[in-house]
Amino acid sequence: MRAMGSPAVLVGASLMVVGCSESGSRGAADADRGTEVSTVAGTASSQGGCRDEVTNSAGGSIHVDPGTDLEYEGVPPVSGDHWTTWQDISKPVYQEEERPELTELVHSQEHGWTIVWYDDSVASDEAAMAQVAEAADAVEGAGAVKVVFMPWVGADGEVFPNGTHVAMTHWGNTDDGVEHRQFCAQPVATAILAFVERNPYTDSREPDAP
Repeated sequence: MRAMGSPAVLVGASLMVVGCSESGSRGAADADRGTEVSTVAGTASSQGGCRDEVTNSAGGSIHVDPGTDLEYEGVPPVSGDHWTTWQDISKPVYQEEERPELTELVHSQEHGWTIVWYDDSVASDEAAMAQVAEAADAVEGAGAVKVVFMPWVGADGEVFPNGTHVAMTHWGNTDDGVEHRQFCAQPVATAILAFVERNPYTDSREPDAP
């Protein structure tokens, strides 16, 4: 999974820059993430066809210059080295043509954002996108903080596990950092809100950053 060679530009969004940056490693940006995966028992949900949440230790968080070519092994990526920049997230649902770079979304997760990813099969289905919009409205209406829906496109990397088309991800700050993922067949607000309740934005490396 590769970040393109230049920062994405969002309509109506401003580019933010971290006050201090440092030069970092190249290549697989999350190569040091843990390979031992743990299951959070009892988190599967029939609503949305969600599997149990899974976790593994997070990768590093070195800030590198915008435009640096970075690849991620995680599907979808949660932690790892990333650009010093991030995009202001100004609405609940994004389309492919306006989505920030993957590396910028890793940075947003460092700030506590939970990302609900939907794959190409959802993006190409009008009824499924209506479900995304409905879920996003319900999540926002419930007062959930720092939750956004983003497309996972074919060029990003491997497809989601068989039978799933939605993934929820969060970069937690327990111990030295934890990657949280949960895969679902459909976007359903109750499952998303349960994931956010278990993994609030305050459980992150930089919860006070936008």
